[in-house]
Amino acid sequence: MESSALLAAIRTYFAGERQEMLIILAATIIMTLATASLYWRSRDGFAAGLALTVLLAAILLASTSVSLLRRDAPLRASIERAAGDRSVAQLRDEAARIATVESRYPNYRYGAVVLAIIAIVLLNLTSRDWLRGVSAGLLLLVVAQVAIDHYSERRAHTYAGALGAWLARTGTE
Repeated sequence: MESSALLAAIRTYFAGERQEMLIILAATIIMTLATASLYWRSRDGFAAGLALTVLLAAILLASTSVSLLRRDAPLRASIERAAGDRSVAQLRDEAARIATVESRYPNYRYGAVVLAIIAIVLLNLTSRDWLRGVSAGLLLLVVAQVAIDHYSERRAHTYAGALGAWLARTGTE
């Protein structure tokens, strides 16, 4: 794989990451406003549990997104320089980083399953409206996590393949 193809793969990966983080930020704002509005209009336990859970999930997702947005720009520039300079050592480190990222996706799925089970148990074992609202909020978080990870994992896999192909072509992998 030529350096220009690797540079294109790097740009595609980091552009996709940035787009995903911006979508997450927008979605957290929309969901927080929607559930706060529901609570403000209804003032019931379900809306309170839902709004609180969505707010906590939004804080978690938004803080992760902002952290990645801040980290990715300098990382991308560094990796692009390494590709342009044909720095095998730095690109090998990036391939190892992405391999670690890829290895974590099963754990994220297990976490989503655990949250879904908790939500379903809460939904079925209680008649308290606020706990049912928490359950609905957890299910929204599970759906968001599964969707985010689906595209993120696909993007990481493609990027890892491009890095691996370039390293193999240079005879260092």
